[in-house]
Amino acid sequence: MITRDSSNWLMREVEEFHKARIEILRRINLDKLIATHSAFFRSGEITNAGELVYHVLDEYMTEQEETLFDALSQKLIPGVPRDKIGYYAAALGNEYEEEFNSALNRLTCDFLNEYSMDGKIDWRRLAGI
Repeated sequence: MITRDSSNWLMREVEEFHKARIEILRRINLDKLIATHSAFFRSGEITNAGELVYHVLDEYMTEQEETLFDALSQKLIPGVPRDKIGYYAAALGNEYEEEFNSALNRLTCDFLNEYSMDGKIDWRRLAGI
């Protein structure tokens, strides 16, 4: 049964989910991202380093968020409307976007330092991962 206090509880749980996502973004480094062995790194179809890192980071975060959301879903009181979860999560969306973009910029710079040659992606070096 949802009580009057349920909204506060739900908001706290969604905030914990959000904090965990932010922490993942702050801790991710290029080595962890490369270790995912994403198909994007082997495709050779994306020629822009920023787009390549974006897609791999997005893929990585989607996997992490699924795990976090599964844990959140197990805690939810039966009958909590999904739109309430979405409402609380959306309210925290701007901070997430800022952290995602910050991580993206940092990782793109690291990627360019490690895997670019003459301003282009060094696919031979990347193939060795």
